[in-house]
Formats: sequence, structure tokens, C-alpha cells
Amino acid sequence: MNGIKLLAALCILFAISANLSAETIEIDLSKLEHGVLGLDIEGGPYYIIRRSAEEKSILIREYGEQHLRSGHSDFMLIQAVSPDSTCALLHVKKGTKKYSNHPVSLSGGFLDLCSCAWFDLTGRRKSENCSGPNITPAPHSFLQNEVVRVGVDGHN
Repeated sequence: MNGIKLLAALCILFAISANLSAETIEIDLSKLEHGVLGLDIEGGPYYIIRRSAEEKSILIREYGEQHLRSGHSDFMLIQAVSPDSTCALLHVKKGTKKYSNHPVSLSGGFLDLCSCAWFDLTGRRKSENCSGPNITPAPHSFLQNEVVRVGVDGHN
């Protein structure tokens, strides 16, 4: 519960300090540590995830650095709702004990708790028994190394 409160506070803080317009927001991600930030702006909600060095290495081995579905290999920006159920996605860090019986715990990723779907940290579907689309990347563009514009006029 404390994590949810912290996430809500961070979202409010970023929205207030980032000159939020109806369509886009610019965010300096340099202080975002390994984990997730939620954004509730037009076209969203979105998650911004900073992947750990280990997570990034695993994904690069599997897909190649040019196929991580983001404008920056350290980050993933996605729709925060499942394409299957429209429920909010749960971000699971690699090795999370609560989900140790689930394959998502081995590499980190996203769970749809309202369906059988789970996704890796590129937003690609990994569920063997649950077919459907991948998670949609958020419209975004990196303006500087760790400064991103997110929203309807961003691009991937």
C-alpha cells in the first residue's frame, strides 16, 4: 500500500513541476531509479520503467538493442493497462518473492491480474496459454539522454 501512495505522490509531483499540457509532458528521468513511474495524462495512463543493467542485458540478448521498443535502452514507456482486460498492469521486478512461482519473476515484467496475460520488460506477450496483442508503447520521444516527452504528439 505504501508503494501505491508513493507512486501517486510521484505522479502528482511530476505533473505539477513539468508544465503539464493537455497533450504532452516532459520529464527528466535522471533521478528515477530501477522501477516504475505512473503517468495519468491524455492518452494514458502510462508507465515509465527504468530497466536494471541485468534486465537490459537479458533483453538485448533476446531481441538485440535495436528491438527493445523504446527510444532509450534503459527505459520502457508503455500503456499501463492490459490489452486483454483493460485492467491496470502490475510491474514485477526480477526475483520478486511474492511471484516466485510465476515465470515473470525470473526476468521481471508485467502481470494482468484480471486475465492469464503476462509480458516482459519490452511489453511483449510471454504468456503461453493466453494469446493476444503486445502492450502498446506510449507515444514518446527522448529530447536528451534522460529527458523524455510523453503524450499524444510524442513518437516511438
